Amino acid sequence: MSFNDADTGSVKLTPDEAARILASPLPEAADARYAALQRQYEAARLLEDQPRLIATSRQLVDAGRGRPGGEEWIIAYLNAEFIWGSSGTALNACEPFIADARLSPGTRALVALRQTYFAAQGRDRVLLSRYWSRADELSKKAMKQAASMPVRLPVDRLQVRSEIERWEGDSAAAVATLREAIGVARRDLAAELARTGNQRAPAVLDAYNRLDGSLGMLTYALVRQGRAQEAIDVAQENLALWRAGKLNDVLGARWNYRLATSLISTQQYEAGLAAARLSDEMLQRAGSSAASHTRWLARQEMVRGLIGLKRWKEADESYREFLAVMPADVLARTRASDWRLLALLAAENGRYDEALELAERHYRYRTRLYGSRHPQTQEAAGVRAVVRLLHGDIKQAMSDYEALFAATLDNTAGWLDLDLRGVRGYVLGIAFDEFMRYVAERAVKGEAVDTALTDRALQIADRSNLSVTQRALTDSTARVLATTPALRTLLEAEQTQRQVVSTLFGKLNTTLTEEDRLRREGRADAFKALPESERKAHAERLKAVRDLIPIQQDEAVTARSALNTQREGIARQFPAYADLVTPATPRPEQLRRLLDPGEAMVVIYPTDTATLVWLLGAEGHNGFSASKLNRDDLKRRVAELRAMFDIGNAAPGSAPALQPALLYAFYRDLLAPLDASLRGVRSLIVATSGPLASLPLAALVTEPPSGNAAPAWLVRKMAVTQLPSPSSLLALRRVAQPQVAARPLLGFGDPLFKLASTAKGKAGKTGSTTATPPQSATLTTDATRYDAEWGFRYADMPPLPETRIELQAVAAALGADASKDLVLGADATRRAVINANLLDRRVVAFATHGLMPGQLPGISKPSLAMAANVDERESPLLELDDVLGLRLNAQWVLLSACNTAAGEQGGGAMSGLVRGFFFAGARSVLATHWAVESESAAALSTATLKAQANGAMSRSDSLRQAQVAMIDGQVGGGKWTHPFYWAPYALFGDPAR
Repeated sequence: MSFNDADTGSVKLTPDEAARILASPLPEAADARYAALQRQYEAARLLEDQPRLIATSRQLVDAGRGRPGGEEWIIAYLNAEFIWGSSGTALNACEPFIADARLSPGTRALVALRQTYFAAQGRDRVLLSRYWSRADELSKKAMKQAASMPVRLPVDRLQVRSEIERWEGDSAAAVATLREAIGVARRDLAAELARTGNQRAPAVLDAYNRLDGSLGMLTYALVRQGRAQEAIDVAQENLALWRAGKLNDVLGARWNYRLATSLISTQQYEAGLAAARLSDEMLQRAGSSAASHTRWLARQEMVRGLIGLKRWKEADESYREFLAVMPADVLARTRASDWRLLALLAAENGRYDEALELAERHYRYRTRLYGSRHPQTQEAAGVRAVVRLLHGDIKQAMSDYEALFAATLDNTAGWLDLDLRGVRGYVLGIAFDEFMRYVAERAVKGEAVDTALTDRALQIADRSNLSVTQRALTDSTARVLATTPALRTLLEAEQTQRQVVSTLFGKLNTTLTEEDRLRREGRADAFKALPESERKAHAERLKAVRDLIPIQQDEAVTARSALNTQREGIARQFPAYADLVTPATPRPEQLRRLLDPGEAMVVIYPTDTATLVWLLGAEGHNGFSASKLNRDDLKRRVAELRAMFDIGNAAPGSAPALQPALLYAFYRDLLAPLDASLRGVRSLIVATSGPLASLPLAALVTEPPSGNAAPAWLVRKMAVTQLPSPSSLLALRRVAQPQVAARPLLGFGDPLFKLASTAKGKAGKTGSTTATPPQSATLTTDATRYDAEWGFRYADMPPLPETRIELQAVAAALGADASKDLVLGADATRRAVINANLLDRRVVAFATHGLMPGQLPGISKPSLAMAANVDERESPLLELDDVLGLRLNAQWVLLSACNTAAGEQGGGAMSGLVRGFFFAGARSVLATHWAVESESAAALSTATLKAQANGAMSRSDSLRQAQVAMIDGQVGGGKWTHPFYWAPYALFGDPAR
């Protein structure tokens, strides 16, 4: 299907013919003029001449008055003006049409919806609420008149409703609404194609534009939910259509900036910047105005990409240039002008006076509006902190930073109140990065760093690790809420109260703005020349407004206090949910109190300039150091070491030789400065993310290699456990230990990915797989076909028959009944897991492929591949959402053959999956850093679980004992001494309790 060319009727226009049509004068006669304008509109659309498209559609609004179908040009004009011309002009143009009683109810409803959508792109919540109330009422009335209802009304209403849900902070509802809009738009498109039989007919193109708009909005909604990989897939799919010539350059430009948004949200800054630049160039060639919706979106992503790459000068120049060429369009300038970015970019480029003036002014205003302790005011203090820090005013900068830390580190609920327009991303990212840079630079130089600063830096490291998966986890709580009505009721009340608070502060903002206006009028020279009666009336208005301000301030503060009380109540009644959605960021002293004798936690956080390392222990095992290894150094070194370990897919003779000297060098550069504090530690808990999270630290060498002596593996000194973040320990240990489950095991494995088929090719009874494994066991994009609506068709996914043997060995080691406690083959479905009673099992095992975001098309959350379903519309993937809905009392969750510990870019996916199992009730998760060899895997997992089954040792010690036994040849007879066999196993979670 192609949506690349315009067509008038049954004759396809050529570019030359379109150019001649646009150059032809318009006839004087009304009917002939109307027909000519319609041809000019289609010609402008074919040539992608956006200025002419806007002008022609505006003429058609007048020419079409009173004609059949003539009112449709009103929406065409408004959309063209907003997308390609002036967004402010489009907003202002709506009101006269809505007020025009001569227009049909359907058209007035459509215009009201367009007006609401345009306003939703601005910042005036009060105005938006008023517009939506009217638009919703008009559209409901129009939709009751089915015979005369415009075909686009249902899609438009759903699109606008999703924007309102976005403003209300209900991202899950926004995504669901947009998916509904996409379904309606697809049905409309199919109906128009069936009616016209012409892929390039105007009605078909309009229907496709509605579908494209809904898909575009979905990409942004997915990014806000933390499902950026799914947004990337949607964008790439549409860009593939553009490259194939099935979409025109206008649509291609829009999908490029949508892709840029998705890439930058996953910190793929170079690729995102390239996509944004291509989009801007294409839009500029098409004549898109600097004040248009499209250019703003493209240039916004350019700036964000440059900021992510720390290319401050280019980011500053790009942003200032864009603002300079923007016309006097209030809505467009309001959207594009972000004072925080202006202040931060000015500071990063050495214009401190300009930056400080901006920061001071907005801090004072927010203090006046919200009070000094509101998160929005504290955020403004954080922006000022960066300016002062870059200027060298350290004392005042640290005072301001404390206000920001109060909002983001000490007040987890306050995190919800910060602006959604990127504050949690690049704005707060800059503030945190500059603080960490300051601490790292002093530490690397060997200068003394105040403990208060290193403690705050540890909290930032914790918060940064959490942020990688926080939105995805928040989005995945639907199943939790569905099974917890009391929690859902409390959260609905909290959301309602949040809206009340927002509305009250919005009214206060309006009143303060009015007070400022009246005060300025009273100071003007012209005011003095007014008659006394007018000056007196003005003074009375000013007094009334000033009298209203403290009343509204009290109302807003009281409402916010009630909101905080609600949030505290939710956290008390449902602490596990609070840990998942709004996790606390504990101070180091809180973490120390959680540790048992012999335990210590090491937190490792790489920055652009250094890697910071903290050691926290219960018995004086404390320390802080900074390695000169920066983030890029760490990534390169980890890749080298992993290649040395993971020799499973290497050709014979090509595997890199094991070099203990390199393993010692890495330990020396990273952990050796803390050696003295590590003495006596028997159990080391490692909290880190990113590339380092994919490296088994147990396989580091702690002493310089000596001759033919065996390497001094770290695992010989202590057990090693991993956590996604330091705060995960707080979530695991602040609740009482549950009673140990009575039954030993429930395992799911050797899932059947390919259903047996009948001769006609329809799904029949399930049986053994006939799929032929590819040469490599590595999953590739060829292994599946992704469908945006239903998920995966993955009949050719490599089968895992060896996992059946492994699970049977585990069952024997634990004394389980394999016939009753193992769910295998076609029975190992997602539905079987969801329906199982898991509360009475000490070990829950999944022996299957683990799928990470980005590993295959459409994977936006970590998932486990279960057996295929007869009903292809039901996904076979056990996703993070499903994990959060499980109820476990498991000491272990075993992810065998999963290769899940490696995670995806940034290491965040495993963090999300592990935290999901923690929330479901698991104490620990045992996964692997790379694909393991089957026989050794069965031997190590059974040895680990068997050693711990009698309760004689902790989980971390049982894994350590099994690994050391394999190194010493007691398990495997010496054939599995290479780290490839014993090192990939990562224990996530609580090592002992």
